[in-house]
Amino acid sequence: MLSEEVEPLRVPEGLDAIQYRTPLLVGAPQMRLPSASELNPGPPRAVSTGGRGDANAFMAWSAEGVYLSVLDGPESVNRRLGFAIKRSGMRALDDAANGDHRFEYVHLRPDERSFWQKMAFWNRSSGPDYSGFYRTQVVADGDNTRVFLFLDSGSPAPTGAAEHVLGIFMERLG
Repeated sequence: MLSEEVEPLRVPEGLDAIQYRTPLLVGAPQMRLPSASELNPGPPRAVSTGGRGDANAFMAWSAEGVYLSVLDGPESVNRRLGFAIKRSGMRALDDAANGDHRFEYVHLRPDERSFWQKMAFWNRSSGPDYSGFYRTQVVADGDNTRVFLFLDSGSPAPTGAAEHVLGIFMERLG
């Protein structure tokens, strides 16, 4: 890009001279880069388990990704989350005291097709399978609590899986 030096501005008499100040630098904290499964050019999906207006738990987004916001303290949410894991048919792997619950989730989808639809095996659309090993992280957020979902390896869970599993917790905790 080419630039050209020009004469400074001439200020007419009776007016204040121009004050050249340093530019204002606005800083922003660095956000984590989204994983490949989170790179979706479309608009964000509406969670089908969006909850009611009077719900105590709802889905929200942050720089860390999707999380479940619960209108309760971390100790209570940690205890209730342990119950929700066991009562939702998930297999708890650790009984965590610090909010990091490890569990296995098996995504069951009942086959509601008729006999003739089942005969057309090539026409089966099973959709995504969110089965796997996960862990939660409970973080205090003022008077409320945030629940994040991670894969067992420690990396953030894909957005679709996080929305699905946290949606199950939202129904139980809400």
